[in-house]
Amino acid sequence: MKTPDKVSPKLRKVEKEIDDCYKSNPLINLPFATAAWSLLTFAEFESLKQVSNVSTSQELETQSDNFINELKEPMFWLFRACEEGGQIPSACDGDVFQASWDLFKLGKKYQWFEAAYVYASNDLIELELQGSTIQPTKAFFKGMEYRAYGHLMKAHESDEGISLINVDNFNLLTDRIKQSVRVEGDRFHYRLNPKMVSDAIIIMRPGYDRAFSLPPEWQFSRYSLGDFRRVFEAILAIAFIRFRAWMIAIEKECDNMGYLDCIYVPTCNELLRRVARYSGVPDAKVLSILDDLTYGNRGISHPDPALQPLIKLNSEYYAIMPSLWMSLSPERNLTVLLNKLPSEKKIYRKLVGEKEALM
Repeated sequence: MKTPDKVSPKLRKVEKEIDDCYKSNPLINLPFATAAWSLLTFAEFESLKQVSNVSTSQELETQSDNFINELKEPMFWLFRACEEGGQIPSACDGDVFQASWDLFKLGKKYQWFEAAYVYASNDLIELELQGSTIQPTKAFFKGMEYRAYGHLMKAHESDEGISLINVDNFNLLTDRIKQSVRVEGDRFHYRLNPKMVSDAIIIMRPGYDRAFSLPPEWQFSRYSLGDFRRVFEAILAIAFIRFRAWMIAIEKECDNMGYLDCIYVPTCNELLRRVARYSGVPDAKVLSILDDLTYGNRGISHPDPALQPLIKLNSEYYAIMPSLWMSLSPERNLTVLLNKLPSEKKIYRKLVGEKEALM
């Protein structure tokens, strides 16, 4: 017997209008490579602005999680609506930048509509239509944004506590990147090399020693968790270096704040070659990991950039957004992704069962 809908037909009609609102944004009429690059570039700027306004580690982690969630729907709208392929922009376009801003803001608003309808559909709240406003019958959302973090995150005694990053090594790497950065008008470039990437991996490794807690020898169908970590660390190091180079380019007064080069756009072959070299993982395994991390791959019907942060713009180029990669919880996200893949779910559950039995 079919369960009666908890939401009225009138509110369902409004829901459909809200769901289709993004279609009026000009980015939808652009090919995916152009639209996705434009959104990710705007989002990189937006992330920099948001992070500059936080003052504690708890606020930073919360802001990072919020930012990833805010990117989810706008990215999916483009993935679903834009034609495949297209070119990567080579010049700044104010109208496209504004459209990216508008779509990102719409995604932030949409989160609240989506949450309200999910709760109403599960009979947790009731919704009423009051003119052009959808109103919950009780203040269900009031004051709940950060409550979980306050209870679940262990507060640091001081924000000046022991840093996981070796400051001397960080400064040496920054100086090395600075020596390499060249600015020409509104573009900047630098020379990426194995030493630079190796140093970045070493600098960030203490933090990711905490993020990766499962056994590295766990073997999935095509690669191990240890393989995944090494590949992730290599891409993260590349993203981190790009971010530092961008900051240096801004300091060197690159026109338009280095807008055109703030995200990393390698060819597919370049990314494979670099990651295999920097990680020491064989090409076949690197390809499998890149395949799993590529947005919308492996039959994922509603992809999430938190789980698949590698955006394939067209048949030739990927996009790596530094702020996105630096905000991820890689092991946690991988386990969520594996549980969405039929070929990996059974293996993961077996490994978890063995760990629980051992413990």
